[in-house]
Formats: sequence, structure tokens, C-alpha cells
Amino acid sequence: MATQPFEYWQPGSEERQLRLFISHRWDHDESLYGSVINALNRQGFIVQDMSLSKDQAVKGPRGGSVAQLKIQAEIAARIFTSDILIAPSRVATTSAEWLTWEIQLAAIGYGLPVLFVDQTDQKHRTRLVSEMQDLGAPHAVCEPDTTHIVRAVTSLVSGRPTWAMRQDEPDTNFRFRGPPRTARYSVLRRFPFQPRLRDMRPPPKPPSFLDRMFGRGGA
Repeated sequence: MATQPFEYWQPGSEERQLRLFISHRWDHDESLYGSVINALNRQGFIVQDMSLSKDQAVKGPRGGSVAQLKIQAEIAARIFTSDILIAPSRVATTSAEWLTWEIQLAAIGYGLPVLFVDQTDQKHRTRLVSEMQDLGAPHAVCEPDTTHIVRAVTSLVSGRPTWAMRQDEPDTNFRFRGPPRTARYSVLRRFPFQPRLRDMRPPPKPPSFLDRMFGRGGA
């Protein structure tokens, strides 16, 4: 049997869930992005939140220094399997090394669209946003408002996703460029791609007494 060179999401007649990585999703941002996820769910997207939680943030990148490679690999795998990265766009974020690294990895390393959530009173656009614009990389800037964020996310991911990305490359003539296999498989075991709608097929009928007697399986 021939081996499939790439592993893709196979949606069939359904769409899959939307995978978001929200950078720095804790403290004062938690309530905002909680409402964003709820709003996307209400619109039928059904969100898989790939971002680090408040509890996990203790082990993850903090302050101005990028964490150890093991933590970077975990974050890289989460971003790699996501559809979009959402990041705060305050002036101070330019000096946040870990946030800059996440944005660079998403936009330049993996080609993900980036949504910068701007502050309404910000007068100067951050360097990262300007550089994304100069590169022509897919991105948008919006206010920290649930409606604006949801509208921007929908636009950047072009509606509900029905596609995935390469998960592995068994053909030695091609080189796989992504996060390490161990980190990638660890994330996918905990956060597998999920269909947007649950399986509505009725459960299989249990075998009857006669089926069991004659060794017939239930249909």
C-alpha cells in the first residue's frame, strides 16, 4: 500500500475546529479573549484554544527572556498547528523578546496570519506591525474589542477552515521543516484536529442473541 506523502485534515462533509494561539493570554487579557472565543463559538466556528493558560505561563516564557528550548519546542508545536496567532500590539511589546519570537515564528517561520490587537489610544504603530506591512505578510490590526477581533479573525482565516498543514514527511527526498517531532506529536496527542460538528450518526446496534449464537456482528 502506497504511503501518503503528506498528512492532511480530511473534512469529508464537515469543517474542522478553528485553532487559535493567543500570545500572552492571561492577566488583564483573559476576559477579553474569553469573550472572543465564546463569540466565535456562537458563530459556529468552535475554537480549539492552543495558547498557554495562566497556570502554564509560569513554566513558559516570562519577562524579557525567551525560555529554554524544551518550552520553545512546545510553543512552536502549538503555533505550527494553529490557524492564526493573535498578539497584543502595545508599544511595550516591541521590547518583549518572547512575544517578538512568537510573532516571528508564526509569520516568518510558519506563514500564519497574525492579528495585532491594538490599543485605542496608541499613537504610533509598533515596529512589528510596520515590518509585517513592508513584507506583505498576512496580518491585520484591530481594537481590543470582541466584535472587531472576531471580524478580523474571520477575515484572516478566510472563513471556517477545511484544511490542515503537513504533519510529517516520510519521503527522504523532501525535507520537513517544522518543530521537533516529539514536541509536535505531544501537542497533537493533547490537541488533535477536531471536526466542527460532532458525529450525529446513531451508535451501532448491539448484536442480538441470534447474532451472538451464529457469530454475526451487529450492524
